[in-house]
Amino acid sequence: MSAHSSCKTHGHHSWSGTWGNVKEDITRQLNWSPESQLLEKTAARQISAFFRPEIQALFIYRLSHFLCIRGWRRTAAVVARINLTLHKVRITPQSCIGPACRLPHPPGVYFHGAAGRELTLFSMAICGASESVIEGPLSMHPTLGNRVSLGATAVVSGPVSVGDDTKIPYTVNLTKDAPARMIVFSKRARLIPKNPAHGSDEEDHL
Repeated sequence: MSAHSSCKTHGHHSWSGTWGNVKEDITRQLNWSPESQLLEKTAARQISAFFRPEIQALFIYRLSHFLCIRGWRRTAAVVARINLTLHKVRITPQSCIGPACRLPHPPGVYFHGAAGRELTLFSMAICGASESVIEGPLSMHPTLGNRVSLGATAVVSGPVSVGDDTKIPYTVNLTKDAPARMIVFSKRARLIPKNPAHGSDEEDHL
């Protein structure tokens, strides 16, 4: 399976680029965490982030994705299973996720698709194909823009496109395209414009 077209943009073909994504994941997590903001920006602070389950889960995914792109698909699948065992997170090695991703509550997250920068996935968020196709080519699965948020138990399914800065709150099941800067409101997936004054995606009640 070939890599997604955005993988090269995000530097996923090289280990230095992949590691750069990991560092941006860590930076976003540390900048969000109130207690971390009180600490000095030292190497020890960066290293301590690896003790956080959300960073461990993202690192394991990025390692599996790098191995998949380099042709080590069986090894990548084994690494991905470690995430499922340790953190109850399933992000397939084929998936392309941009840097500065955040998993506020990792357990139950399932992702198979493509996403841009600053993706946020809350607990039990699901992004993948319709029920008839579990996995397969990423063309059959969702493509999310930059700074997209999926709330707890939210579902995005099918070959849909979600624009930049769009929020999908908890329990919403999205099966159609959503333009940029929208909030997908209610289980019927009604779209409403997002208020620029309340644009932060860092609310744990999303």
